Amino acid sequence: GIKPEWYFMFMFQTLKYIPAHVLFIEGELFGLMGFGLGAIIWTLIPFFDIDEKNKARSKLVTYFGVFALVYIIVLTVLGYVS
Repeated sequence: GIKPEWYFMFMFQTLKYIPAHVLFIEGELFGLMGFGLGAIIWTLIPFFDIDEKNKARSKLVTYFGVFALVYIIVLTVLGYVS
């Protein structure tokens, strides 16, 4: 089968796991909207700079980053194994 470059593999795998229709939206379009939303959030992360008073937002950004990194690594490995 067709295999994309390693930096697109997690997106390719994600699109394979999304069902054909999600809430009256085609699955591929739903996935692309999710990737677009993720790119917007990733672009805005530097603007969520924290002050010393509010540490909760810092933890949320850190958890989001760790989740995104683990998600990308796991789906990239799954793409090359399958």
